[in-house]
Amino acid sequence: MNQASDNAADSLGYSLQTYLNQGYFSKDSLLCTTQAHSSSFGMPGTQVPYSLRSDNTISVILLVCFCLIVFLGTHSYGLFTRQLKMLFRAPRENSDSVRETSGEMNVMMTFVIICSLLLGISANLFITEVFNPHFLIGTNAIIVLILSALFLFYFFGKWGFQIMINLVFFGGKKNILYLKDQVFMTACWSILLYPMVMLLVYFDLSIKSVAIYFSFIVIFHEIMTFYKSWLIFFRQKKLFLQNILYFCALEITPLLIFVGAMVMIINMLKINF
Repeated sequence: MNQASDNAADSLGYSLQTYLNQGYFSKDSLLCTTQAHSSSFGMPGTQVPYSLRSDNTISVILLVCFCLIVFLGTHSYGLFTRQLKMLFRAPRENSDSVRETSGEMNVMMTFVIICSLLLGISANLFITEVFNPHFLIGTNAIIVLILSALFLFYFFGKWGFQIMINLVFFGGKKNILYLKDQVFMTACWSILLYPMVMLLVYFDLSIKSVAIYFSFIVIFHEIMTFYKSWLIFFRQKKLFLQNILYFCALEITPLLIFVGAMVMIINMLKINF
């Protein structure tokens, strides 16, 4: 008797489920509500908002940058120590310190690439936080790589322009001294920027604190650039006004051009409603 009742209940349940699936009771609000919330159909959940901390590509980039900074910094301790000592000293005319091995220059260029990647991540976070744009490219990691390529192009473009101008007015040896200091100071950026980027990505560091820290790095870099151009090119002739003109023409002007170009490229990449 009980088995017959169970079979009848199962048959009735199967029939009701079949009717529900075929829409026989589509006008019944109670049954429609039950159907919509049943485990057979389910409801779409709220999507987790995107963040760089959950992006595997960004995590891999930061991990690789950390490994390169630790490895190259450990094996190039003597290079950094020597460069730091020479950074605040006036160069000697008959010194052979301009000679660097190809391995040491490769290390410096690797740090410049790391610096460009960190700047690309920082710029992407700043743009997203302040302007909240919608880009034509769906993958955020590609946006980071594009911004990093822009920073790398800025560094090499500025140095190439400075090499051409310095060769005309100052000669090759002073040109190499100045370029070496520029590459070294940019390489130091990567070491100073990495903790900031980690705090920004994984620990929600405020944009205001990032802006203050980044402004301090940029201002210190520009002061050191002005000081090195004075020591290398204009100290002996005591041409302070010419040093100011040189700094504005070869440092400030390329920076302003780069900022304008980046704003234009970002406007091209984002969706304008």
